[in-house]
Amino acid sequence: MKKSLFLLLLVIVCSVNLFAQNVRLVVDVTHVVVNDGKVYLALFSNADAFRRERPCFVFELNSTRTTLSQEVNLPPGDYLISAFQDKNGNGDLDFNLLGVPTELVGISNYNGRGFPTRNFNRHKVPVNETTERVTVRLHKFW
Repeated sequence: MKKSLFLLLLVIVCSVNLFAQNVRLVVDVTHVVVNDGKVYLALFSNADAFRRERPCFVFELNSTRTTLSQEVNLPPGDYLISAFQDKNGNGDLDFNLLGVPTELVGISNYNGRGFPTRNFNRHKVPVNETTERVTVRLHKFW
């Protein structure tokens, strides 16, 4: 009895670990202006983190090519991915008086029409064992 209970517990633990494994994802940031400031890439794991501007992962990429790629290992789930090119080197996305970004900016699931929303659910992308790449295009708004 103890042996079968131990085996059952072992199977359950192994199954949980199998499903909890991280997923390898490559994020491509396109339409980068070469040598015009670092590109900051941020991944948010939920709506509250996005609202509070607290990403679970942040990457600083050198703008050496028009398309930059970053590999990241993530637990499966929904993520919002954002990027901006920091032209003036202050480490922040800058806005004009009307609240329009003055630097190149991109967000997942945004096609370039109108302004992207602050809605996590609209811009999230599912990351699972079948997800290999996500592309975020930088856009100019001014």
